[in-house]
Amino acid sequence: MLAELFNITFTAECVVFLASIFLLDKKTGIWRLFILFLLLTLVTEIIGWWLTSFAHKSNNSWVYNILLIISGIFTLYIIKHADPVVRIGSFLNIGVIFFAGFALVNLLFFEGIWIYNGYTEMVADIMIFIYCCYFFYRVLEEEVYRDLFRYEYFWIAIGFLFSSLGSVVLYIYLEPLMSYYRHTHINIYGYINYGLNVVLYGSLIISFICRKRNTRLLRAS
Repeated sequence: MLAELFNITFTAECVVFLASIFLLDKKTGIWRLFILFLLLTLVTEIIGWWLTSFAHKSNNSWVYNILLIISGIFTLYIIKHADPVVRIGSFLNIGVIFFAGFALVNLLFFEGIWIYNGYTEMVADIMIFIYCCYFFYRVLEEEVYRDLFRYEYFWIAIGFLFSSLGSVVLYIYLEPLMSYYRHTHINIYGYINYGLNVVLYGSLIISFICRKRNTRLLRAS
């Protein structure tokens, strides 16, 4: 049963959670919220696994629906604090509020709590994609040189961008991929999903390292 829990995604989540504890101290500011968010992610994974493996519940979608809403809000909230877009933070707040409202309405009145909220995930992925693209656009417009490979928000945006784009593709081709799995027993959906998660969490770890380094340099200067 533990093998079902400790898949590639959960293992990567454990690694990035430990990295956040060691790398994100008080000097890193709002980035400390990653520790709580990643802890919530791990708790959700454990609860979902326990419901199916021990409580023998046929449906554990409700825990992932709650995490989905929190994850979308948190991701958009973090991106809007990047230096190139922080000047229009009040405008980007509208996007966060819109997503939160849409997600709650969908949860309460449309797809419901007992079915995984695919529409909410789709809207979250599209909005994250837009936020990341706008971030890159603003970076290109900057007149002052910025070392992107040492910039924490660059790695955050890279990870979220690939993850959101990949999730949209998986959602669009979900039925063909599931049909292919039923006929061949080759889980292409799972392989792609694992790959996207590894890219995301790898980018997060690099961003944590950059954040710690940059806050040290800022305070030293």
